[in-house]
Amino acid sequence: MDKYFVGMRVEVVGHEEGFWNSYFGAIVLRVDRTKLRVRYEELIDENEEYIEEDVAMKHVRPYPPESREVNYRMNVGDDVDVYDREGWWRGEVVFVFDGELMEYFHYMAGDDTEDYDTFPLDRIRIHQEVKEVAKGFAWSHVKVTG
Repeated sequence: MDKYFVGMRVEVVGHEEGFWNSYFGAIVLRVDRTKLRVRYEELIDENEEYIEEDVAMKHVRPYPPESREVNYRMNVGDDVDVYDREGWWRGEVVFVFDGELMEYFHYMAGDDTEDYDTFPLDRIRIHQEVKEVAKGFAWSHVKVTG
């Protein structure tokens, strides 16, 4: 079984300055031995066309499975991703507003500056890590609540 295939939905892991701790959705267009050709789902160029680029496989992961749990309530300290600026950015919950269904979120903005903002729950997901296993990929939730 090939790990990646044409048409597969993946995330490109931010690996350049200004994009640390970020994940951008993309579709695989071509698979080579060590890299993939991808088309981003949200990133567009100056001609308003979706950006395509070759990315080393070490900077790509499968798109994570839906992590919404019924009746799950995020807590201060949870390791989460927030959807902002056309991608997912890793950080942690630092404050929960009761009754407003919003989380106060802290994340590294990619250039080592801290950013704090409030986001609705539909733009927040539990952070997940992936590892390769014999039959593909295995996902685990990262939950830091102490």
